[in-house]
Amino acid sequence: MENKEVKSLKINKFSQIISIFTSLILIIYFFYGFITDENSAGAGGYEGDFKLIWQNLLLLNEDIFQNIGSFEYNDSRPPLSYILHILINPFSNDQFLFRVSTLIISLFVPLLLFFSIKQNYSNLDHNIVLLLSLIITLSPYFRTTAYWGLGENYGLVFLLASHLVYLNFCKNIRTNNEVTNIFLIFILCLLSSLTIYFDQKLIFLPTLIFILILKMQMNIKLKIFTFVFYGLFSLPYIYLIFRWESIIPSSAASAREVGKIFEFYNIGYCLSILGFYIAPFLLCKNFNLLDLKKKIFEKRFLIIFLIFSLYLIFTNVLFDFNLIRNEGKGIFHKLFLIIFENNDLRYFFTILSFFVGLVFVILFFQSKNDLIIILYFLTLSGVTFPFYQEYLDPLFYILIFSFFNVKLKINLKNTYFITIYFLIFSIGSKYYYDLIL
Repeated sequence: MENKEVKSLKINKFSQIISIFTSLILIIYFFYGFITDENSAGAGGYEGDFKLIWQNLLLLNEDIFQNIGSFEYNDSRPPLSYILHILINPFSNDQFLFRVSTLIISLFVPLLLFFSIKQNYSNLDHNIVLLLSLIITLSPYFRTTAYWGLGENYGLVFLLASHLVYLNFCKNIRTNNEVTNIFLIFILCLLSSLTIYFDQKLIFLPTLIFILILKMQMNIKLKIFTFVFYGLFSLPYIYLIFRWESIIPSSAASAREVGKIFEFYNIGYCLSILGFYIAPFLLCKNFNLLDLKKKIFEKRFLIIFLIFSLYLIFTNVLFDFNLIRNEGKGIFHKLFLIIFENNDLRYFFTILSFFVGLVFVILFFQSKNDLIIILYFLTLSGVTFPFYQEYLDPLFYILIFSFFNVKLKINLKNTYFITIYFLIFSIGSKYYYDLIL
C-alpha cells in the first residue's frame, strides 16, 4: 500500500504541549477505567462475561484436547487465547492477575497502531500520531475487553502486526531477495491466519492479503508459497469445524442458530453502525459541495440507492419492525429506544439512519477491496444474531488507518474533533450501562 500522506504536517511548540497533555489524559482515563472496574460495553464484571471466560479457562486447563469440542465451552470464538494463557501465562491461575495480563496484552493494540499510522502517514507529526493511536482506548469495547479478559483484542494485535509485515513485504518485494521475501510471506501468512484463531470474523484479513499478493507483479514461486502456507495454517481450523460440526463452537452455534436464519434488518443496522464510525472522518476527506453533488448523481450511486430501497421495501413487507428483538443493533437502535416511545417515529428515524449510513459508506470508501470488506460485514450481519456494535468497534477505526485504502487529510484540528467525538461516545456508553445494569 502506498503512503497515504503527501503533505508534511508539523505543529508548533504550544500545540505539541496541548497534544501531549491530551494524550496523557487519555492514558490516565484508560487506566482509571481498569481501577474502577468499568463496564462500558455491558459485558464486563466478575458476574458478567468474565465469569464465562474464567469457566472456559478452567475447563480447558483440565484437558485442552478433550474439552475443546465440549458443549460446556461457552464462547463463540476459537480457543487459542485460552490455550496460550494456559501454556505460557504464569498469572492465569489468579483472576485479578489474569485481568492485568489481558490489559497488558491489549496495550499492544495502540502501540502497533502508532507504527501503522506512522507508516501510512510518514510526514505526520509524532504527537498527532500518538493521539490518533490512543483514541482507540476510548472504545467501550476495547476497554471492556482489556479490563475483563475478553478475546477481541488478541485478534486486533495480530491484525496490526500483519499490516506492518505486509508494508515491509511490499517494500522488500522490489529487492528481489527471494529468501527474505519467502520468509516475509511465511510470517505474513502466519500472523494473518492467527487472527482467525482469535476471532473468526477476521477471516476477511487473510483472504484480502491472499488476493493482494496474487495481484502483485512477482515471481510465481512466491504466490505458490503463499497458497501453500495459507493451506497449512487453515488445517487446525478445519479440525475445529470437524469437532464443533459448525464454524463456531458447539454451544454458540446452537444458541445463535448459525446458518438457519437471515436477519434482513441487520444489514441496515450494520450500515448505521458503519455510518457512526465514518462520520468524524468525513472531515478529513475535504469534500466540497460540487464534489458531493457529482457523487450523489453518479449512475453508480443512484443504482445502489435503488437496490437499497428495494431491499427495505422487501424487508418491510416480509418482516414486522415492531417484532424485532432488541439485542445488539448498535448505538442508534439504543438511542431511538430511549428517545421515541412511538414506534412509527422510531421506525422512521431507524430507516433514516440506514440511508445516512449507506451515503457515508459510498462517500468514504472508493476502493473495490474496501467495498468488498464492507459487503462481507453486511453479509455477516445478516447471518449473525444478535449483531453487536462490538463486531465493528474498534475494528473499523483500526482498518481506516491500516488496510483500508482511504486517503485522509489529517491535522491537529480534526484530530481533536475525532478525540472529542469518541470521548463523548465512551462516557455515554459507560453511563448507559451503569443505568441499565
